[in-house]
Amino acid sequence: MMRLIPIESLRNLIRRAALLTYPERDEIFAQGDPGRTVMVVVEGYVKLSVTMPSGREVVLDLADPGSVIGEIAVMNDWPRSATATALSGCTMLAIDGRSFTRELAGAPEVMLAFIRLLSRRLRKTTAQVTENLELPAPVRLAKALIELAALHSRPTPQGPQIGLPLSQRELGAMTGLIRESINRHLATWRDIGWIGLTDGTITLRNIGALRALLREHDLE
Repeated sequence: MMRLIPIESLRNLIRRAALLTYPERDEIFAQGDPGRTVMVVVEGYVKLSVTMPSGREVVLDLADPGSVIGEIAVMNDWPRSATATALSGCTMLAIDGRSFTRELAGAPEVMLAFIRLLSRRLRKTTAQVTENLELPAPVRLAKALIELAALHSRPTPQGPQIGLPLSQRELGAMTGLIRESINRHLATWRDIGWIGLTDGTITLRNIGALRALLREHDLE
């Protein structure tokens, strides 16, 4: 979306923006905070999650470099609807919310891009809810691992190694599974050679087998 903002407007926004750094696992903003800034991920990866009344965490999205976050609260003058946490060391561009909405008001094509962005997010969230209700647990977990590898992984002789430090609790928050279920499926796949587990990292040693689970449910 930032690429669609007229160059002069973009210069004005950047001129008034602040470049902030966050260490791994630092909180960038919290659910319920006032929405005063729009954040752009320059480097690193950010987890967006909500905490349910029961205390359970639900992961809504993982933002990679170039992603814009926090704009919904700014555009609607709402509190933050999710918590943003640095999954790795992050560099963020913090844009003043009032400046952002003022510049966007003069760029109709950007407003259209904003609506499309919200539509994609709504579609993704709807699909996630539906999948968590209907898909078997192994399929949900395989889909999450493949998506994580596509987002950030390191090539190894054994296969792509997921580069994001997600705990099994967080994998559960992505898939709607309890940690015990995550543990059981990961251990089974390790024993049959589909994945490797080393020092908290996951290597997809047989990504074809994981993709086959998705194809059985028309997800590829």
